[in-house]
Amino acid sequence: MSVQLALSAALSGLRTTQQQAALLSHNIANATTPGYVRRDLALSASVTGGQGAGVKVDAIARKVDELLIRDARYETSRYTGQEARASALADYALVLGQPQDERSVSTLLSKLQQSFARLHDMPNDDAAQNAVVAQAVALTQGLNNAAEAARTVETDARNRLQNSVDTVNASLQRIGELNGAIASLDAKGGDTGDLRDERDRLLDTVSEEIGIRTYSRDDGQVVVMTRNGQTLLDGQLDPGEKPLTIVGNDLMANGSRLVWLGSGTPPTGTNPSPDTEIQTGRIMGYVQTVKQDMPRALAQLDELAAGIVQRFRSAETDPDMTKPGLFTDNGAAYTTTAGLASRIAVNNLVRTESWRVQSGVLALAALPAGDQTQIERFSAAFTATTGAFAPGLDLPTAATTLGDYATAMVSVQQGYRTTAESEMNSRKISADTLQSARLNRDGVNIDDEMQKLLLIEQSYGASAQVVQVAGRMIDILLQIKG
Repeated sequence: MSVQLALSAALSGLRTTQQQAALLSHNIANATTPGYVRRDLALSASVTGGQGAGVKVDAIARKVDELLIRDARYETSRYTGQEARASALADYALVLGQPQDERSVSTLLSKLQQSFARLHDMPNDDAAQNAVVAQAVALTQGLNNAAEAARTVETDARNRLQNSVDTVNASLQRIGELNGAIASLDAKGGDTGDLRDERDRLLDTVSEEIGIRTYSRDDGQVVVMTRNGQTLLDGQLDPGEKPLTIVGNDLMANGSRLVWLGSGTPPTGTNPSPDTEIQTGRIMGYVQTVKQDMPRALAQLDELAAGIVQRFRSAETDPDMTKPGLFTDNGAAYTTTAGLASRIAVNNLVRTESWRVQSGVLALAALPAGDQTQIERFSAAFTATTGAFAPGLDLPTAATTLGDYATAMVSVQQGYRTTAESEMNSRKISADTLQSARLNRDGVNIDDEMQKLLLIEQSYGASAQVVQVAGRMIDILLQIKG
């Protein structure tokens, strides 16, 4: 090898180690930057005229494990979806309480039964009569509050759903912009690492909100789809364009319905199942809250309220069912179950004349002192098993007392909550494990980078030594020629 080639090789080594040192410094500086992927220089031998001429830099390599990223996003998306649902169920269960809690509907119903038992022993005692009225009012307020809580949770889920949709749209808009920038820079041979990092962070954000699949085109642009294949982004978006929208009760993806958010069957077409159309992400959790969890909770409350109204009305001796009994539908007689838990109230006749809990709400006059007939009829309403409850609510449907139904309702709601929280915790473990694996694989390990920096320092010193030796050799040659 000639002195010139030796000098050229050494100089290429100096330039390469300078670039490596700069890149390692960039890695170390971004070690704690979320979503940053470690960079390496892709090197190859430089050959001139068939002879080795040092080293050259081919590219700045940003190597990621796409399969690991896909799995990590999927598990994180499953976790965020379950987290959103578990949070909503917990909010409702907090108001509903445990079966043994003072505020729970089952406890309030049991206390009303106890107050009638005390009244049976003291049928003409004003305090005992007023206690029955007070407990009846507390029971209706408990049902009202539980129904209000369910509707509040549902409304909150709808609002959060809209926020998630806005987050997805904003992220996709920026991802589209990055697609264009990456494709342009790639064509010029520039470094797109930082742009790809930002795009991956945004894709992580989108996947937390809604389950997605992605694939990259040859020009570096990424295509984003829902997990069932509905395209959300292909290339770039026009300014203000929104791939996800909520129109009325329709959650739409580029004009196609993903989920019908209303009750019953959508006006046209087939109602897609959230389990197949939106499989993961917070949006799935909010959709399940809006479509399944809170409507079911309200239906359970309405069934219990209807059972209370009807069974206590049947306990009256007056056969005219068009007249309201002890419990009313907002002051009127029972007509429909839907929404009844919000409207159930104690008959104003009883609230102003407490003697009616001893003689009958519809009685024309008080029964003789000590007459327990009507009290016994009211007490029998608690133990009656006639009148089936509606099916499909995960609760008993027939041969069930009001107390058993109320206890089962509270217990099953707490069961929904604990199951959701257990699944959420399980999915969090999976998500954290894969995110840690992703960070270890693609992130920056400062100890490794520092070790590489020491090697670069040695390489730089060696190349500099070669330059010095080559320089002295050239000086000697010039002296000889002189």
